[in-house]
Amino acid sequence: KVSATCASCHQDVHQGALGVDCAQCHNAKAFTDRAQFIQRHAESRFPLRAAHRTVECAQCHTSRSGAASVFRGAPTDCVSCHRGDFERTTNPKHTGAKFSATCTNCHTEVTWRGATFDHNTTTFPLTGAHQAASCQNCHADGVFAGKATTCIGCHQTNFQQAAKPPHRGFPTDCASCHTTATWSGAQFDHNRTAFPLTGAHRAVQCEQCHRDGVYKGKPLACVGCHQPDYNATKNPAHQAAGFPTTCTTCHTTTTWTGAQFSHNTTAFPLTGGHQAGACSSCHADGVYKGKPTACVACHQPDYNGTKNPAHQAAGFPTTCTTCHTVATWTGATFDHNTTAFPLTGAHRAATCASCHADGVYKGKPTACVACHLTNFNGTTTPNHKTAGFPTTCTTCHTTTTWTGATFDHNTTAFPLTGAHRAATCASCHADGVYKGKPTACVACHQTDFNNTMSPNHKAAGYSTTCTTCHTTTTWTGATFDHNTTAFPLTGAHKATACAGCHADGVYKGKPIACVACHLTNFNGTTSPNHKAAGFPTTCATCHTTTTWTGATFDHNTTAFPLTGAHKATACAGCHADGVYKGKPTACVACHLTNFNGTTSPNHKAAGFPTSCTTCHSTTQWLGATFNHDGPYFPIYSGTHQGRWSSCADCHTNPANYAVFTCLSCHPHSDKAKTDGNHAGRAGYSYTSTACYSCHPRGTH
Repeated sequence: KVSATCASCHQDVHQGALGVDCAQCHNAKAFTDRAQFIQRHAESRFPLRAAHRTVECAQCHTSRSGAASVFRGAPTDCVSCHRGDFERTTNPKHTGAKFSATCTNCHTEVTWRGATFDHNTTTFPLTGAHQAASCQNCHADGVFAGKATTCIGCHQTNFQQAAKPPHRGFPTDCASCHTTATWSGAQFDHNRTAFPLTGAHRAVQCEQCHRDGVYKGKPLACVGCHQPDYNATKNPAHQAAGFPTTCTTCHTTTTWTGAQFSHNTTAFPLTGGHQAGACSSCHADGVYKGKPTACVACHQPDYNGTKNPAHQAAGFPTTCTTCHTVATWTGATFDHNTTAFPLTGAHRAATCASCHADGVYKGKPTACVACHLTNFNGTTTPNHKTAGFPTTCTTCHTTTTWTGATFDHNTTAFPLTGAHRAATCASCHADGVYKGKPTACVACHQTDFNNTMSPNHKAAGYSTTCTTCHTTTTWTGATFDHNTTAFPLTGAHKATACAGCHADGVYKGKPIACVACHLTNFNGTTSPNHKAAGFPTTCATCHTTTTWTGATFDHNTTAFPLTGAHKATACAGCHADGVYKGKPTACVACHLTNFNGTTSPNHKAAGFPTSCTTCHSTTQWLGATFNHDGPYFPIYSGTHQGRWSSCADCHTNPANYAVFTCLSCHPHSDKAKTDGNHAGRAGYSYTSTACYSCHPRGTH
């Protein structure tokens, strides 16, 4: 039977290297269909392109020994097939130049010959004339790797032969002046030096400054070239005047002539009339350095010749700018506010002669009375001289006018308030006394004090510090703040009239204890009877100042705070005997009947202690709880929890709780828990005391 597989008829020339599925590359139409082969090869790691599409398989897939073909895992790098081409190439010689074996850097898949190298991928991109240079121009020595990239590496000859100017001593950084286009026609940027070219310097030929062949370390100062100009200048004569040789102070780089000097850079800037003055106005003597800057140095004749006022006679200072400006000498103004006596009010309109008719300007007194003593002596309402008023006129007067003066009484030890503000001066000073008047209220209001009868101030021995109750508005309607005393008013006391406590006319030294006024209330109270019970007379313990009735006592302030049912108990519940002081605080003092009457269990017969709080609370007598689990046999927890209903289950003698039984719950018949379970136990006996001795906590 004939198989349908290709291999049944077609011998595998690939010797199993490509498998038995021939249809991967071949078809039934033509066994050597190259188009299908190329398409299939495109699915491998090495698609066939360009010249590789026409190469026979054996050219790439024959092993080095030639014995077998290699298809799977064949190398894909160029040099694996093109090692011979790489080694045979001599223009340039690849092996000698140590070229990279990455052929695609220069070659394509079309042909080995005609390779191109992109020099811009190196550290030395080609520009200018370098782009047209052949490789041999720079690599004739066969060195390609590690070639120097500095210009001088190739252009040393050009550097040495250059004569205009001679480059010797120049830096070998050719790019400072030259480009890659051509060596000749270099341009130097002088602005990159410490001496940028400006003005006329930009058009000067190099030889004009460098004819001595010196390029490095040339002086930068102007005078280095312009000393002859400096020496020859006569208007003004620079050398004779000792001008500095910093030419840029006046000159520019455009031209030497037409220099301008800014006087504002000196210690004497020109302003006003000085700006239009010619240099010779001040420097006709040829002196420019160290000239004095004081005005009087030039204006002494003006100072001496001025007569209104006479500057020299008056001893005016020679600091002319105090009054004059640089615009003109005449029309000077003096600012009196810069002196110790600024002008205000009517003084501002007064002429200088009003105060300086004597020709004295310096050291004039500034006190008002120096000019206004006549006004002071002539004033009679009030009479200033007689009253001994101080001569500090500004206390009452202004500089506007002498009349209409006002005195601010608030600057004294007695500021005016209330009705005092409307009172005339004569109300208090009719005696003509202004100095040393007493400031106490009673000095003027003694009559009011003596005549006041409600209450009688004098009889009651009231203090004469009237402001305690009265204001300066009016004498009547005074109010006294009782809170400033040792007995502040609170509650009903606040609404009580003064006579309620002071009907006896006594105000000073009144007792402040409540009982002083409320002894009748204390003695008359019967529920409870305060007097019989020996209550203290510190009424505030129970009562407030609002009302005597409805007093409350805080039992928690005693040795027996009220808790539980005690809080709702009326006072008579415990104090029906009328005893309040020294009552016993032990529970049994009130609850002995409850103690004796209790039969379950019988407290008295059992000899229970009378410390009731051991089991009972203050809420109620019934429902007491005893902590049996603490010091005794656990019955509220452990194996005995819920196994009993009353104390009598275990305590068979209500008169003696030391007597107990275990046998009522653990009968002799229960062999599993008694005799049967204790067989062979030393000391075992079927008795309650024996049970307790081994099981004190009820555990097995």
